This record gives sequence, C-alpha cells and structure tokens, in this order.
Amino acid sequence: MTMTWKRIEEHSGIAIHNFAHTIPHAICLTVGEVVQITGECADWYYGRSKLKGTSGIFPKSYIHTLQKSTNTDNLVQEITSVLREWGHHWKHLYVTHSEHFRTMQQQILDAIGYRSKILSGTLTVDELKDMKRLATAKIDTGNQLLGLDMVVRDEHGNILNPMETSTIQLYYHHETAAERIRKACNDTKKKLYKPQVPVYSHIFFVSVRNFVCKMAEDVELLLTLYDGRGMKAITENYVVSWSKEGLARDIDQLHNLRVLFTDLGSRDLTRDKVYLACYVIRIGGMEAKEPDHRRSSVAQINQGKAKNVESMRRPFGVAAMDITLFITGKLEGDVEQHHFIPFVQCCEKDSLDGTLRRIIAQKEANVQKHVNGNIANVTGGQGLWTSLKLLRGDPKQVRDENPHLVLGNVAIARKMGFPEVILPGDVRNDLYLTLISGEFSKGSKSTDKNVEVTVKVCNEYGIAIPGVITLGGGASPIDEYHSVIYYHEDKPRWCETFKIAIPIEEFRQAHLKFTFKHRSSNEAKDKSEKPFALSYIRLMQYNGTTLQDIQHELLVYKLEQKKYEESDISYFKLPSTRGELAELNMEKKPSLGSLTLSSKDSFLIATNICSTKLTQNVDLLGLLNWASHNTDLKESLAALMKVDGEEIVKFLQDVLDALFNILMSNSDSDVYDDMVFECLLYIIGLVSDRKYQHFQPVLDLYISESFSATLAYKKLIVVLRKRIDNVSNGDGQERDLLLKTMKSLQYCMRFIVESRLLFTELNQDEEEFSQTLTDLLRSIVNLMSHETDGTLLVQGACLKYLPTTIPHLLRVYSGKQLSTILTDLLVTLPTGRLTKQKMMTVNDIVHSPLFLNVDCRAILLPRITILVRDLLEAKEEGLSSTPGKSVAKVARLLGENRHRLNQHRGYSEEVELCVKILSDILELTFRKDIGSTVSDVKEIMLTALRTIIQTVISMDRENPLVGNLVSVMLAIFRQMTQHHYEVYINHFGTKIDLLDFLMEILLVFKDLVSRSVFPGDWCEMIMLQNNIILNSLRYFSATIRDYFFAEFEHQAWSNFFHCAIAFLTQPALQLETFTPAKRNRIIKRYKDMRRATVFEIRSMWFNLGQHKILFVPALVGAILEMALIPDTELRKATIPIFFDMMQCEYYSSRIVEGYGDTKRDPAHIKANFTEYENEMIAKLDILVEGGRGDEYFRTLWTDIMGSLCEKHSTMREQGLRFVDIISRLMERLLQYRDIIHAESQEHRMLCTVNLLEFYSEINRKEMYIRYVNKLCELHLECDNYTEAAYSLKLHSQLLAWSDQPLSPLLISHRYPLCQTHRELKEALYNDIIDYFDKGRMWECALAVCKELASQYEEETFDYLQLSVLLQRMAKFYDCIVKQLRPEPEYFRVAYYGRGHPAFLQNKVFVYRGKEYERLSDFCTRTLNQLPNAEQMNKLSPPTTEMLESYHQYVQINKVEPLMDEKRHRLSGKPVTAEAVLRYHRVNDVQRFRFSRPAPRKEIVALNSDKEKEVNANTNNSNEFASLWLERTVLVTSYSLPGILRWFPVISSETYLVSPLRNAIETMEATNTALRDLIIAHRSDPSLPLNPLSMKLNGILDPAVMGGIDNYERAFLNVEYKDSHPDESSDLLKLEGLIAEQIPLLSVGLQLHKTRAPTELAPFHQRLEQCFMSMRNQVEAKYGKRTCDLQIESLTQTVTMRRPPTSRGDNHCLSESNMNNSENNSVRSHILSTASLQKALGNSNSGTYKKKDSKRRSSRKSDSATVTKTDQPTSQWYTTTEISQSLFQQGTSSITSLISNLHSTHVFELRQENMFHCTQLTPKRPLRSEVEKERRMSNRWSGQSQHYLRNINNGLESSGLGKGNRDSVGTTDSTASEDDPPPPLPIKMREADYCNLPEELATNRCAVTLNNLNKSSGQCKNKLPTPTDDDLDDHSKPPTPPPKPKRPVHNLNKNTLASNDVESSVVEDSSTA
Repeated sequence: MTMTWKRIEEHSGIAIHNFAHTIPHAICLTVGEVVQITGECADWYYGRSKLKGTSGIFPKSYIHTLQKSTNTDNLVQEITSVLREWGHHWKHLYVTHSEHFRTMQQQILDAIGYRSKILSGTLTVDELKDMKRLATAKIDTGNQLLGLDMVVRDEHGNILNPMETSTIQLYYHHETAAERIRKACNDTKKKLYKPQVPVYSHIFFVSVRNFVCKMAEDVELLLTLYDGRGMKAITENYVVSWSKEGLARDIDQLHNLRVLFTDLGSRDLTRDKVYLACYVIRIGGMEAKEPDHRRSSVAQINQGKAKNVESMRRPFGVAAMDITLFITGKLEGDVEQHHFIPFVQCCEKDSLDGTLRRIIAQKEANVQKHVNGNIANVTGGQGLWTSLKLLRGDPKQVRDENPHLVLGNVAIARKMGFPEVILPGDVRNDLYLTLISGEFSKGSKSTDKNVEVTVKVCNEYGIAIPGVITLGGGASPIDEYHSVIYYHEDKPRWCETFKIAIPIEEFRQAHLKFTFKHRSSNEAKDKSEKPFALSYIRLMQYNGTTLQDIQHELLVYKLEQKKYEESDISYFKLPSTRGELAELNMEKKPSLGSLTLSSKDSFLIATNICSTKLTQNVDLLGLLNWASHNTDLKESLAALMKVDGEEIVKFLQDVLDALFNILMSNSDSDVYDDMVFECLLYIIGLVSDRKYQHFQPVLDLYISESFSATLAYKKLIVVLRKRIDNVSNGDGQERDLLLKTMKSLQYCMRFIVESRLLFTELNQDEEEFSQTLTDLLRSIVNLMSHETDGTLLVQGACLKYLPTTIPHLLRVYSGKQLSTILTDLLVTLPTGRLTKQKMMTVNDIVHSPLFLNVDCRAILLPRITILVRDLLEAKEEGLSSTPGKSVAKVARLLGENRHRLNQHRGYSEEVELCVKILSDILELTFRKDIGSTVSDVKEIMLTALRTIIQTVISMDRENPLVGNLVSVMLAIFRQMTQHHYEVYINHFGTKIDLLDFLMEILLVFKDLVSRSVFPGDWCEMIMLQNNIILNSLRYFSATIRDYFFAEFEHQAWSNFFHCAIAFLTQPALQLETFTPAKRNRIIKRYKDMRRATVFEIRSMWFNLGQHKILFVPALVGAILEMALIPDTELRKATIPIFFDMMQCEYYSSRIVEGYGDTKRDPAHIKANFTEYENEMIAKLDILVEGGRGDEYFRTLWTDIMGSLCEKHSTMREQGLRFVDIISRLMERLLQYRDIIHAESQEHRMLCTVNLLEFYSEINRKEMYIRYVNKLCELHLECDNYTEAAYSLKLHSQLLAWSDQPLSPLLISHRYPLCQTHRELKEALYNDIIDYFDKGRMWECALAVCKELASQYEEETFDYLQLSVLLQRMAKFYDCIVKQLRPEPEYFRVAYYGRGHPAFLQNKVFVYRGKEYERLSDFCTRTLNQLPNAEQMNKLSPPTTEMLESYHQYVQINKVEPLMDEKRHRLSGKPVTAEAVLRYHRVNDVQRFRFSRPAPRKEIVALNSDKEKEVNANTNNSNEFASLWLERTVLVTSYSLPGILRWFPVISSETYLVSPLRNAIETMEATNTALRDLIIAHRSDPSLPLNPLSMKLNGILDPAVMGGIDNYERAFLNVEYKDSHPDESSDLLKLEGLIAEQIPLLSVGLQLHKTRAPTELAPFHQRLEQCFMSMRNQVEAKYGKRTCDLQIESLTQTVTMRRPPTSRGDNHCLSESNMNNSENNSVRSHILSTASLQKALGNSNSGTYKKKDSKRRSSRKSDSATVTKTDQPTSQWYTTTEISQSLFQQGTSSITSLISNLHSTHVFELRQENMFHCTQLTPKRPLRSEVEKERRMSNRWSGQSQHYLRNINNGLESSGLGKGNRDSVGTTDSTASEDDPPPPLPIKMREADYCNLPEELATNRCAVTLNNLNKSSGQCKNKLPTPTDDDLDDHSKPPTPPPKPKRPVHNLNKNTLASNDVESSVVEDSSTA
C-alpha cells in the first residue's frame, strides 16, 4: 500500500551519517549537516538542508532529531553559524594582509570561549545572562568589523523576527544596536558594564589583608574614612580585633576582613582630601610589657563591675593613606592589589588624633617629594596591608554587580549622616557621640590623672539600657563604652566617635551618663579606684525636639565617693550643660547630695543624630501636634514651608495626615484651605526634587493605602478652580503659586480621585461630581486661550503635567468626555504658541491609556494627525524656523523634558516630535490587542500620508530624522490593506491630483532603493522596506493601468517602469552576492522579490499596447539592466521584451509618431529598428563595463532572440544580424571587462582595440571615438606617445577639413570647445604632433604637419600659424639628422594553450620593445603579466596537446624587421640619407623574420645520399658546411608602430637557407660594415678609432674558430664543387667577396695608420703583418681586385650590395644592433676605444703570430656547424651568450666566448643574421657615458652617425670567433650597446676548442682579454669534441640578458662593440 506523507511541526535534526542518494527527490547529506524537518512518511523524513537550502527526502535512521531549542541553544547555534561565516572572512583578511586579521582572530577565540562556557552548563542564571550579553556584543562588533549585516535583537538579546515586529520598533532596535556597537568599538578598553541610571550613592570597599607590628598585647584597629580638610571622620569605624600573635582574633575572619563604607554621595567624592585612617588601640596594662604567663591563672575580681587591669584601652599608633584618587575615580581600585600603609606609633604625650593630624600635615609637606613615610616613630616594615575599590550604587546594586566582593560576612560602616538620596525603607535612629576633650584638676594627687571616661545610656530611672552602644561596623554591641586612657594627662583629647542606637520608644526618656575614673598602673590600687566625677545629658529637649547636632560643653560634677550610689538619679535636678547653667543664672554653684559642680573641670562632646523618626525642628513638631496647640495653627502652617526638606520627608505620612485632618476638621469654613493647599504643594514639590525622589513611592503608597480624607476632593476642586480662574487678574505671586500648582497637578488630581473613590464607597452622587470635575477641566481649557506673556509659563506647565493625570482621572471620569476635553484643549491653544510643548503633550496623550480605547482614539486621532500635518507643512515651508520667545521661556522654566530631543541646529525639535508622535501611533496601531485599527490607519493615511511623503522628499539625507520619518511612511504603507488603497486612490478630487501623488510616491520609492536612507548593514530594515515597496507597487501598477491608459499619461508609466527596475536592480536584492545562509534566510522570509517585480513589469509592458513605441528606445537601458541580473527565470521573462521593442520600432510609422498611419498605409512603416539598435549597443557597452552581464546571458540572448527572429517573416534577416552583433559585442565587452582591472595594461589595450575594431565594423562612431580616447589614455599612462598619436589619428580620420558643425556622434569629451570639423581636426592634429614629438617619431609628425600646413596655406590662409608650424617642422628635420634615437627591437610572442584569455589563445603576435629593452627584460615583463604561464625554451612548433591543453604556454624570441621593399630605394642614395634609412629600417614595418638551425629531418630530406657521404666526411672538420638555417618571415595585420605596440601575425612563410648562401650573406654583411666604417672615418676624422681598430683586428687576426679559412675548407674545395654543380655561381660569388675584402682592408689599414696614435704602433704593425700574409694567400687563390674607395671622394655614395636572392632576408639580425639606439653606436665607440687601449697597453708581436696561424688553420673548419635541435638550455641564441668583451675579433678570447658552455655547440651566426643570436651584454653602459656620447654625436652628420654605428658593431665583421668573416652574426648584435663587460666567470675564460678539427685544436692558444693586456698566451690541451648527441643534453648554461636588437637595415654586419663578442650561436632551443 502507498504511504502518505504527513506534515509535522517543524523541528531540526542533524545528519549522523553521510547520505549519498540514488533515489529521486532525495538530497545528499554530510555528517553534521543540520536539516529542518517538515514532513514524514514511514522511514523517511522530508525537509530542507540549512546549509545548502535544498529540499528533499532522507532516511530517518540517518538523522538525530534535536529537542525544541531553548534560549541558550538558540544562542549557541547563532555563535556556531557566526563562527562559520567569520572563518571565510578571516582567511580573506589573512590573504589581503589586513590590519584587522589579529583583531578578528581574538574575536573568534572569544566567541569560541563563550560558546564552550555556555555549553558547559555550569553557569548560574546571572552568569548566563552576562555571558549572553558578552557573546552578542562580540558578535555585533565582529560583524561590524567585517562589514557584515547587523543582527537586530530585543532587550533580552534574542534575534527579532521582522515579520512580527512593527516597522517603527524594528527601526528603533536598529538604531540602538548601531549605537551599542559604536560604543563597544570605541570603548573596548573600558568596563563593559555601564549603569544606565544616574548613580547617587557610592560605596568604598576596603579589605584588610594584614597588620604587621611588634606588639606584646592584643590591639584593636579602628578604620574610618577621614576628611583631611575638615579634620573629621566621615564614616563610622570598622573594628578589627588583632591578636598579639599577628592574626585576627576571630580566626573565622582570617581572610575575610572586609568592610563597605556606604552612603557616600557625590559631595563626598569631590572632597579635597580623603584619607583611610586606622587608629590602633592597645588592649592591656598601663605600661606595654611582655605578658607574664604566671599571672594568667589569677581569678578576676568583681567581674561584673570592674574590668581587669589588663583590659585598659591605651593609644598605640595610627596608619593613614591618601585615597583621594580612588574616591574620585581617577585611579581604578583593584581588589587584587595590596597597598601598604605605614604605621606611626604615638609619641609620649601625643593623642591618636594628634598623631593622625601630624601624619596628614607631613604627608602634605612631602607630596612633592613622593616620600612615603620618614615620619618620626615609623618603624620599617610596620604597617597595614589593604585592598581598595570604589563601587557604584547602593548596597543592593553593588551586591548584584559584584557578588564576589560583597557576598558573605562583610561589615557595613555607614556614613555619619544621611546619604544624598534617602531611601524610604531606610529606617535609622542613630546617635553618633564624639568624646572630644576634657580638663581635669589633679585634686589630691601629685600627678595628673590617667582619666578613663565610661559612657552609659540610662533610662529615666537611671538604669543602663544594655546593648545599644557599638564601636562601629564589625563589632558587637556593648553595654558601656570605655575611652582610651592617656597617661598623666590633665587635658586629654580623645576625639573618639561611637554609635548609640536606642529603640525609638526608649529614646524620648533616655539620657547619656558619663563617669570619670582614674586608672592606676598599680594593679592593686586600680581595683580600688572609684569614679571621681560625673556628667550627663538628656537626648530630648524640653520643647520635644531632639538634641541638636552641635558641640555640648557638659558640666562636670565631683562625686563624694562614700555617698554616691550607682542608681542615684538626683542629678536630673541639676543643669547638665554650660548653656543651661547660664539660662538658670544661679548665684552659687549647683550641688545636690554627693554631687558638686567642679568649676575648673570641663568636658566637651559632640552629637550627630541620623534619625528618620526624630526631629530636631520645633515648627514641624508644632504642626504634628496641631490638635493640642490649635491656637497658632496659621503660624504652624506658615512655618512648615520653611522647614528643611530632610525633616519633612522623614515624617511625610504624619505631615500629610496632619494637613488633611486640618482640612477636614474645618469642613465648614475655608479659612485654612489655601494654606493647607500651599503646604501640600510644598511637600509635593519636595518629593519631586532629586534628593527626595525616592520618597515618591512613599507618597504613592500613602495615597493608595493611608489616605482617608473622603471629602477632601470637594475642597481641592474648589481651590484649584479658584486658582485657575484668577490667572488673568492675579499678581506675580499668584501666578507663581499657580505655576507650582500646575507642576503638582498630578498629585492634586490623585488626591481628588482617591478622595472621591473613598466617598463613593459610602455615597453615590455621580452627576454632581462629574459636573464639578468637568468645570475644573473646562477652566483648564479656558486657561489655554490666554495669549499674555504672564500666562505663558503657567500654560506650558499645565500642558506638560496635565497628561500625567489621565490614568487617574479615568478611574472616576468618562474616557470619551476626557478625550473631547483634551481635543478642545489642543484646539484652544493659539497656533504658534508653545508649539513644542503642545506636541510633547500630544505625545504623552498618545502614550496614555486613553489611546488604547477605540472610541477615545476616534475622538483624539483626527485632531492629532491634523496638528502633526500642519506642523510638518509649516516646518517644510520654513514658517516657524525661528523659535518664538515662548519656546525660549518654556525651555528655561521646564528644564529638560523627558524626550531625547536632539539639539542639532539642522532641524527643529517640533519636527522630531511630530515624527515621534506618528511613530508611536503607528506602533500602537500595529498591535493586535487594542481593538480595530482600520479607521485609525485610514485617518492617518488620508490626513498625513501626503505630507509625510513630501517631507521625506524635502528632507536632507544628512538629517538624523530622515530614517525615522521614512520608517513612519513605510509603516503606513505596511498597515494599509487593499481597502485602504482603494479609499486613498478614490479620495483624490481630480485625476491630476492622483497623478501628482503617483509621481511623488514613485520618485520616493525609486530614491529609497537607489540611495537607501538606512546604512548598508541594516539588512532586516532594508528587506522590510523592499517588501513594503513591492506590495505598494502592485497596487500602483493597477491604478496606473486603470486610470492612465485610456487617457494615456506617459510620465506615470515611465516613472513606474523606472521605479520598478531600480527596485529590481538594487544591490540589496541581488541574492547571488550573499552567503548561502543569508540567501536562504531571505528567500524563506520574502522569496525572491525580483521575480515578482519582473512579472509585474512584463505585464505592464505588454499592457501598453499601441503606446509601446513611446518607450522605445527610452526604456531599453532600464530593461537591459534588468535582463543582465544573473537569474535565469528573470532573464527568460525579460528577453522577449527586447524582441517586442524591435517589432514596435520596425512597424512604427516613419511619418508620424506611433502607429497611427501604418494601419491605413503599410508602406509608411519604418521597416528598421535603428534607434533601438543604437540604444541597445550604447547601453550594453556601459552596463557590461560596469560589471553587469555574463557569458550565460549571451547564450540565452542568442537562443531566445534567435528563435524569435527565425520565426518572424519580415524581420528575420535584420533581426538575426542584430542578434549576432549583440552577441559578438558581448563577447568583446566581457573580455574587455575581465581584463580592465588586471595589471596588464597591454591586455587592456588589446581588448580596447578589439572593441574599437568591432564598433568600426558596425559603424558606431560615438562608441568608436569613446574607445579611441580610452586607448589614447591607456597609452599615455604607459608613456607610449607614438601609439597615443596613432590612436588620435583614428579619430581625426572621421573628420573633414570643413566648417560644418560636429554631429553629436563625433563630439569628443577631450575637446569640449571644438564645435566644427575643422576646429576638432586641428586640435587633434596639434596633439598628434606633440605626441609624435615626445615619441621621437619626427617623420610621422612631419607628415601631419604637412597636411596641416597645406590647410593653413591654401584653405584658411592663417600665415601666423603657418610660420609657427614651419619653424616646428624645421626643428623636426634638425632632430632627425642630429639626434640619436634608440632603435626598438621586435619580439615574437606566441600564446599557446586554452588557458590564455580568448583574445590570446593560440595566437602569435609581434611586439615592439620599449627603449633599450632587451630580450630578457621583455620576457620578464611579459611573463609577469601571466603568472601561471610556462615559457617554452625551444623554437620548435607546439604540439597539438599543447594547443588543446588548458595550460598557458608562451614562446618568446627576437625577430628582425624587414624594411618595406619600396624603401630600398634609399639604399643607393648619398650617405646623408643614412639617418632617413635608419628610421625606415625599424619603423613602418609589417614583415619580420627570424632564423633557427633547420631541424635535422628537413636537412636530410634535402640532401642526396652522396651529399650525406660528403657531409659525413666534412662534418667533423667544419660545421659551416652543414649549417642549414630555417628562416621564418612573419607578416602582421598592421605595420608597427601603430595604435598598439604589437599586432597579431596574419601569415608566416618558412624556408631553408643553405650553408653556402649563409656564408655569402655573412661575408656581404662583413664587407658592408667595414666599408661603412671606412667612409665614416674618412668623412669625419674626429670619430674614435676604436671601432675601426676592432673591426680590422677581427678580420685580419681572427680567433681560433674565425676567419675565411672556415669557408674555404667548407665550400671552396673540389669535393664540394663536384658534389654541388648547381651552386657554382654562388661559389664564384663567395670567392669574389673574399677577394673584394682585400682592397677594402688595404684602404682601412692605410686609414688606420694615419689615425693610430703612437701607443697603438705595435698593434698596427701586427695588423700589417697579418694583412700581408692574408693578401698573398687570397690573391694567389682568387685573383686581385680593386676597390672603388681609393679613388672615390668621400662624399660619393656607397652602394650596399646584396645578392638579389636574399634581398629581403639579409638584414642580419646581428646588424640590427648596429643602429640599435643612441645607446648603440655611440656607446660602443667609447667602449671599444677604452677597452682596446686597455687591451693593447703592453702587447708584443708574439701573440699576434699565434693568432695569425690560428686564423689560417681554422678557416677550413669554419663552415661546418652542427645544427642543434633540442638544446635544453634557455634560448637558442643565448646558449653561448658570451660576454661580448671577449669578442675582440683579433683576440682569441672570442673562442672562449663561443665555447663558454661546453654543452652547446656554438654556431657563429653570420653577420647577416642568419639566425638570431643574442649577443651577451653583461651590463648596460652608464648613463653618463651615453649622454657624453650623445653630445659628441650631435655634431656629426647623419652619414657619419651611421658609420659610427657600423664601426662599433662591425669590428667583428670578418673575424668573428668562429668565423669572423663568415661568422653567423648574432641576429641582434647588441654589441654596440654593451658596456665593457665585467671579467668573465672562470669557466668562460678559457677558449673552447670543441668545434675545431681535432688535429688543429692542440695548438690553439686562447688569449683572454686579460691576457691580451698582459700580452701573454695560454695554451690548452685538446678537448674531446662533443657529438651531435652531446649537444642535446647538456646542462643549461647561464643566460646573460639578451641585447636590444639591431634594426633591419643592411644587416650584413656583425657589429660588435669593443670587447663585446657576440659569439654566434645556432638558435634552436628557444625563446628567452
């Protein structure tokens, strides 16, 4: 049977196993994943994964269900999810090196700690609360730090559900949370807990840790707080008994000696000096002595009466510490920190008080010295150890906050006086008695007495009252007090204070009795001593008041000891104080029985009564006893108002009873009514005062429990009315009384109400009472109508305090009536008078119980909303911007009001109150428990909504109220139902009003979603806002359709579309950008609001009908923005709208707007959608660049639009074309966007050009110009001035030389002032010329100048401009000839693999290098832009796997430019054309070439078997014979330089160059180079000689591997001629070239001889010898030739010959550096001269002979080069990058260069650049040298410059190491730009003979450069020659940086700078 699924209550579960499903509808779960279970069926659950948000089924057995979570579990879950979220962000902070990383780490650790503590389950309820507070605070601050959403909580820390919270509440919670977080972030170091209420009471906590002192007897420590200025104790003592063993006597108290000094008020905290004083009193004998244990057994005698001698209290010493800083809070006390207070012993005659004063005085004196003691009698280490801390609050508060400090047995020591605030329950009846001093005569004794005072409290019968005396806190009560005894002191000064607490019933009759006794140090005598005198004082005075708080001088009566009885009370008949004695004015001394007044003796005491039961005030007593003293009642009432408040509040209930009794006992007359009423006002005023505000509950309690005057209401109403009615004619005093009355109105009304209720229990006469009360209230309403200044304050007070009476009045009065009266009151008050107070009253009314009643609301609300509306409107118009005097006065009078009214100037408090009132009303109407609120919402909506909307519009966004006001507006919309919307829409009088409203609200909504008034992290608030706006938009869309379609209103529809689309595209709704948790939370609560909006917009669009055309193309951008949101459903719904738009425009009329006439005449249809298309392209460009859109949109667009167009008969072709354009444009825009923020400027330029070409192709001029300008700016950022100029040229090409105005499409933001074609074109041309000038492309600048000049000359006749321009042109021509320009090198870069961006994938480009940029620099720069790319180290083509793999491979190598064929005409021109020629060699080139050794398989295919044999024989002897080259010629899409520094290769052609052809090219290059050098030197004798010397040396005295012998051995032999009959003409040519070299050398040597300085004579001699030998050999073999240079004059042209076959290719790579740059030629001059001189300093001819023979013998082997195909080293041409310095042609060091790596066979690349070989330049020249060289070169003609270059570079023309003459010149002979290289590494210094024929190698001697200096030779044994195989697997050689490459000109010269040898290398393995 089938099981049915049943829904169950949603609960959570956790997966306890992994569940991977194969079943339909199941979801995958991983262990620990939380699921929400919503349904079940048999063994399955249905639910949703909380993490992923997916729903489905899963087995029950895999899930552990969780119990319904408690509050704590919720918190733990929250912390867990927060930690998960923080983890990702924390990692991101680490990756980005954020400063917040450590902070966040700490936050995470804290949160984990809180979580584990909560989970531990060991916390108490209070601790759990604290922990929750800490954890939520930590979460909030962490979220803020990470920029995450704010979590909104209620006051208990639980997360709020916005759906169940009113909008206003949600806003307030957000505000408080933001404030809380801000404080937490700012005050992280301060205490987390901050009491919210003001603190009136403080407690000082002291803990006694230890007392260290040498003592033989027990001591008593009395601690007190002491005022150092007033020199008196502030608090009671705290008593600690300390045993002589050094421990507390009560062992239980050992580590628990703690006291709280309570009741300290703010005045105590601001005292100047406060000390913690400790009096130490010794308990024992008169003399301090060691205890005698033998006497301890003696029984005590008279235990009850006399005390043992041992128990005398004697002064010991004092310890005091200044604690002012702790008391004021400047120092934070710490209970763990122990303070040491030094102990000072009393001196001989000093009292404890005197010692304390001395300590304080000395401390004051030592304040500056920071001395902590130095007082006499301080003994080291003796003192008191304490801990201190000031605690805030009363004892109850302190117990709650610091339970660990005050729980348990903590003593309390109160302040001796009342606290600032008297708590009602604080019943005290304490008398503090201070024994100050006495004076006693010796009497019969010879010495002064040791006086001890004993104090007893006795009743009227003289019997002592036991247990009423206490020494202080921590001590138990005692029966009698014994003072400290001072030894032999007749004027003892005690200053001892103790507390006497007598029960109130015994107090009135009690008195204090003092007896004075002499204590003898003799034990036996002491026992017999009796009191010698007596004093007494009564506690109550005769008038019934208590003893005054003053000093009393008591009379001392001597006792006759024999007659004296302890219980005798006859002294009562005698006066007790000096004052009484004076009053009695007795003539003789009073005496009685055994008592005689001692006139000499005196005794001074002070008393201080702290009692809530006893009064010291006569007037108060008089009132309380009014019944017995009826006569002076008026005086008593008048006196009452002068009594101190403290006395009155103590007797509050008694006083009130007395007053009401007086009122009621005179019920028939009103004599006392006014006075009693005034007394009542006085008392109510007192209770309202801050000091006594805690007595308000007492008054409240009195009213509710004790008040019993049933008829008081009648009198009170009468008095009140009389007062109010007399306001206008009363004087100032009357008004003050009325003001007080108004302030006390609440209590007056409460007395009336309470009295009335008491009365109604007995009688019923409702009507009469109701009427009198109504009259009273009407009087109050009339009071409001006054407009005089005198009544202003009274009215303000009335408004302020009247609302407080509402709850009480409602007990006896009808709510509806009261509502009506209040409404009248608000209306009666004149407009503009007391506005602020009026609004505060309204606010109070809203909060009153009246507003909870539906009927009362119906009366009040209309009036209130009108008030609010009018005030908002007035404020908006600025009507009441200046506060009237009424406001100022009321502010003075009323002080602060209860509302937090901001004092900002930017907005008025009235507006704030309006917003608050509306907020509170709307919060109320959101409640479900106050009856129906439909009519309330309707009232607010109809009256105030429009005003609120307008206020929102006009309010500045910086205004702090704007958030609150918007939430009010949202709350109204949220509470409006469909019914409300209908009512509201219908209430507009005309359609225009409705239209205005819709315009306004749509604008407001749009503004709210575009720039939210709420901070970005208020996610809940923003989402609620969106939810409300979406619901409203649904209603408004229907309204627009219903009202504004038939009579079409374009603006309404347009506003709706824009508002809805802005809503849809706001960041807060883009769910894709949120974390899964947040996304799920939002979807669960609100669903995806974008979809609902899209369908609303779509339905509105299709409802437009024939009006659609009005929105094309205006809406295209908005709809496109919507379509680019990455949500498939949304896109599918939106894309068809685009097709609809196309159709609209296609079928619209081209004659009139809309479709009007196309129905009548179809021929009028437009039949295209150009406007739509243009708009679409323009908007797409902006939006995609701004980050919208993706590849998936492109696909969807193509699919949906493609299929729609396919099906359409007429639009099919145009539509498909358009769809394709958009698709291709998207592709390019996405590439551009992906790269635009990348570091690679080049990739950005490439994508910009792709777009630019696309816009050119589809003819979008404005977009084209936009990207041209972007490209230009990109170039300028990179200093690519030439390219920037070419980019601007594109813009100029769109313009004509005419004065027609510019169309909008052509206007450029760079030239806003240009209005016509001519102006703009001229401005562009001027910039282009500037940029070409900066880029040193003067030829290009001249071309532009010429065009501009012809305009000036022939069209505009602007000769002034023309003259400026011509001068500029002249300067450019000058620069071309005189200034050296660095010649750029070109590089081929191939990007293989699909890992590259699409615009690079498997494409090859040629790049133009930057100035002086060598291959290595270029490689580094290129690879830096592709961090994941792998560089290929061979030039072989990529494999298919590489091309298809998803890796990135890059192949980089140098290429030489091939000059355009047309430019070769310059070759035959006079030498002066050299500068021009040099420019054309490397600029405006579109063809490039590079060579590499041909792969062996290709050579094998070419050679016949016979050749193989021949080669086999010759291969070992000469590699030149087998050196085939594979040469590749590349053609780029545009010539360089252009709008980019690189262009893609569009075609390439590869062919092979035979070894013989290679040799011919090399020889031609060498001869040309030598010839150029000679001509240069003859035309300019000032040129440095060094290049010529080096060139001659290189040809005549080549290194081991060099010379023409190699060619002779390889080609000019019988075997070769026989085996290659078809090459006879080439062989003849080679012979001719060798022969032609001799006459050239002859001329060169003659020139050298005339120029060479004397120190070069040996060198020249050596050259002569080599030349003779060489000439003889060559002429013998090939005949004698002549040289045209001998007879030609210097100015004649020199023809550079090239064999026709290689016309395009023979620009040797190496020669490219000849012209390489200023750097090149000039620099190399310097280098070569310097190094040559250095090298030749000590040379002798011996070395030369060796070299000569070397050269001869090596010729044969020169041509046999080995082709290396897979050399593992870096670049083929760097394999033997040898430091060029070695390459002085003559020196054998060349060999070492060539061979510097044994691993690789070095092929000398012929000068003509058979392949690219890089010369190795270890170092660039110093800048200063280059500059110097530049200066030298400036004066040379172009011709000489050219030669100059050749000189440097050409040195090695014939003698290059392995074949100078025929050496394969490294393609980029960068020689010229190198500085003298540093000495070679050891490994490179020896010559490498690997490539020599074995038999020759033995005798070769390599002389390094250094050896040349020393003129010593070095011989080396022969090394084995590596086979071809060896070449392949040698370790990678060090690669010096490649040099910049020589331009393509007559590259047949292997130019080598001085010592820079370019060992030519076979270039196989690859790129950089």
